[in-house]
Amino acid sequence: MKEIRFANKLIRILVKDRLHYPGRLFVDTVSLIARCGILLILYWYVFKLNGGLVNGVTYNIVAWSMFFYFAFSTLRLRDISRSIMRDVQSGNIEVFLNRPVSYLSFKAWWQIGSGIYSFLLVTILGSVGLFFIIGIPQTMTIGIFLPTLLLVFLGASILTLLVYALVGVLAFWIEDIDPVYWIVDKTVMILGGSYLPIALFPTFLYKIALYSPFGASQFITHTVNESWKSDWYVLILTQLLWIIVSGITLYLLYSKAKNKLSVNGG
Repeated sequence: MKEIRFANKLIRILVKDRLHYPGRLFVDTVSLIARCGILLILYWYVFKLNGGLVNGVTYNIVAWSMFFYFAFSTLRLRDISRSIMRDVQSGNIEVFLNRPVSYLSFKAWWQIGSGIYSFLLVTILGSVGLFFIIGIPQTMTIGIFLPTLLLVFLGASILTLLVYALVGVLAFWIEDIDPVYWIVDKTVMILGGSYLPIALFPTFLYKIALYSPFGASQFITHTVNESWKSDWYVLILTQLLWIIVSGITLYLLYSKAKNKLSVNGG
């Protein structure tokens, strides 16, 4: 309960800060329009040339899948990696470790609070805009869509934080985690369906996206696919499995990192 109250207070403070300084919202909005908007226009032209179908998939399914990816990215959960790295490099990590709140929990809630305002506003406005421009696919009208969307969003958020926190904790050993971050981030982008929609993946790449933690962290993009109504429980269980594995790995790695810090003195 104490941690929940702390998280609630921290998120409220950060949201108020974003309201007074809307620079992040402007950047996220421009980024979504520039990256997602241009891709949607390009894919619209490709689908038009192919009579409205590519690999048996309609344009609005592809469009919503890609929009979900870019909207989710505005939450900026992946920034936890570099945030941890900066604390290690600056030595501030020792100050954080002496606080009564868990360091990793604090960083996770901070990332959520920092990005949630932009995420909610951009997602709502983008969804409304996309609805009026292209409509919604039939797959988004089934009864299980919204409940499973919320479940998979929660799982994606937790798994993304765990995966990128693992990368950040490596800073205790290699200090500059940027090369590892780039590899992980680009893998997530590819398997998450940022530039090539999940529905258009070749079979081998689709299986990697299904069974790797990098693809599982972006299962939100699968929710509009025709297969979601029959496969949703398998994907959510897969996501849960990777959350458990990543959580245990992070716990063990972070415990070693704290021991290393106490022995070497930072």
